[in-house]
Amino acid sequence: MRLLTTLAALLLSVAASKAQTLTVTPYGPTCGPLASGEILPQGNHNRFAFTVSNAQPGEAVMNIIGVNQINLPLNFGGTCYLLTDIAFNQIHQTDATGSYTWSHSLPGGAAGWSGEAFVQFAEITFDQFNNLIVRTSNGLHIAPN
Repeated sequence: MRLLTTLAALLLSVAASKAQTLTVTPYGPTCGPLASGEILPQGNHNRFAFTVSNAQPGEAVMNIIGVNQINLPLNFGGTCYLLTDIAFNQIHQTDATGSYTWSHSLPGGAAGWSGEAFVQFAEITFDQFNNLIVRTSNGLHIAPN
């Protein structure tokens, strides 16, 4: 529960940054899926949109949000890397093109934000022998300018 409270505070503090801009910078390697993102001001709030593409169509993809950049090798069908700690995650399904976008409005609040966040996607599939296969995207670093 503490992680959810911390994540909610982090996301709300991102929204509070309407006086400043936020940057989304890609970092790290990918094992196939590509992550991209943007945070746009919309009136008195911001809207974020994080997209994974180049994943397998119709497969599970985990959206991971963290507060620390890491570089942890994962060996499920090949060496890929977990590039953020896991403060929050959700499982979604890619569309027929192998893409998924997670987008939400962040309502305004207290002024200022000095933190940073990290986003990554992990495609989760099984091979023909029922072995777990995990392919990770590059990471996205979100920080104030």
